[in-house]
Amino acid sequence: MVGDISPILRELVVVEDQLTSLAKEALGEKEALLARQDELRTRAARLADQVDQDCSTQDLLTRLAGLRRQRDAIERQRANVGGQSRPRQYGGFGEASRVSAPGTNHTTAGGLGLSRIDVRIRRVTRILSERGIDLR
Repeated sequence: MVGDISPILRELVVVEDQLTSLAKEALGEKEALLARQDELRTRAARLADQVDQDCSTQDLLTRLAGLRRQRDAIERQRANVGGQSRPRQYGGFGEASRVSAPGTNHTTAGGLGLSRIDVRIRRVTRILSERGIDLR
């Protein structure tokens, strides 16, 4: 079995907390923390890829369908929010608006949620393709 990703994610949370609480003047510390953050993200991505590699084809097909549904739900929410026009005094949507898709921790502002989901979709699709599964 693949190594446990939990310690990596815990350390990543600590590093991100340190980054957010860091004084603007601490450029050297910021660079070191950003480098550590990149390293942890790379390790987590490798472990996640290995976990996907170890899954059965049926599990990957199920995961792919779920990821696509999640992406579609976020895109629908984004279209609905973007298409609405409310006056600011009634809680209109401004720059600071954030919309989370059900079951995700990612906001759709700036496409963060979508980009992470798209990365997962590409990874699962690649693995299935390597197994000879035609997804067209």
